[in-house]
Amino acid sequence: MTSHSTHTLPPVTAVIPVYNLAAYLPDTIESVLSQSYQGPLSIIILDDGSTDSSFEIASNYANTYQSITAHTQPNQGRAKTRNHLLQLANTEFISWIDGDDIASPNWIEQQIGRLLDRSNCVAVSAQGYAMTGKRHAIGPIEHPHDHQTIHDRHLRGQANAFFQSCVTIRKSAVSAAGAYDERFPCAEDYSLWLRLAEIGELENLPSIHLYYRVHATSANWVSNIDQRNQGQQILNEERAKRGLAPIQPSDTVIPPAKKDDWNRRIFWINLALKSGNARSALEMLVVALRKHPTSLVLWLAAFASLIDTLISFGNRTKRFQSGRSAEPKKLPIFSIYRFGRFANHLRRRWMQKRVKGSTT
Repeated sequence: MTSHSTHTLPPVTAVIPVYNLAAYLPDTIESVLSQSYQGPLSIIILDDGSTDSSFEIASNYANTYQSITAHTQPNQGRAKTRNHLLQLANTEFISWIDGDDIASPNWIEQQIGRLLDRSNCVAVSAQGYAMTGKRHAIGPIEHPHDHQTIHDRHLRGQANAFFQSCVTIRKSAVSAAGAYDERFPCAEDYSLWLRLAEIGELENLPSIHLYYRVHATSANWVSNIDQRNQGQQILNEERAKRGLAPIQPSDTVIPPAKKDDWNRRIFWINLALKSGNARSALEMLVVALRKHPTSLVLWLAAFASLIDTLISFGNRTKRFQSGRSAEPKKLPIFSIYRFGRFANHLRRRWMQKRVKGSTT
């Protein structure tokens, strides 16, 4: 990436949409205030009719820092809130972060650098690392780097190849693409990325820029079923525009609500265990077992988490903090989780040999 003089760095607006995120918003704001970007940086916070103290928190920051402005509106949902933020921001480069996430200190600096180096790039994101509500590390969320792979995954119905949080965009390109489609308040980012790809390229940097907070009150968790249904409609509308046949991705098959909740919790618990963050797995299991007390899989995961927490003295990766970059560490050489996966692998091979032997 080319180095740019601080005299030539463009102004950037960091925008933060907020709805009932009072418990997490200070972490988010502090992480934006801690950015290493040396150009002009302003922050706009838009509260979407929260019923908690989110707007009060935003206003207090605005009264303390001249670079911050806080606005509120009656509740309108995610897509309309994002479009309102586009109107409020008066710079070409806009950096988005959701009000419950944390950004790495080099987030804006690196993404702006990439956009300045590549004029055909219209949006830049990066890699992520999930954390619990208490900022304990869960595990990495890896995305493809190049535009073609990102776009191909989107056109196959894999709507998770590009983050909405900790992404920097060219406002002119987003406006040309039609901004956020307000018909899709739960999948507005997926729709935009597909349309933006007709104007320019999307790219994910290899660095971790987003520390994504996993909690059961997040918009993605609460609106999961609506998100999938809207994503299916978006996918086939965009495929039809390109003369492609409609498809039904396997991950759009939606299980009953209780099973869906169980699946999501298992996903994050497993990610924490295989990433060496057994303390976080235990934190999530406390809640999961209250909701699914008869799940044998969860009880086995709790046993593995307890032993591995003792082996690693907690998590391998330290708790995330605003203003500090993550230092992810891998699973230790020995862990109950690793032993269990190896034993399961041997069991499957033995079963395959038995089946093969019985058919010969």
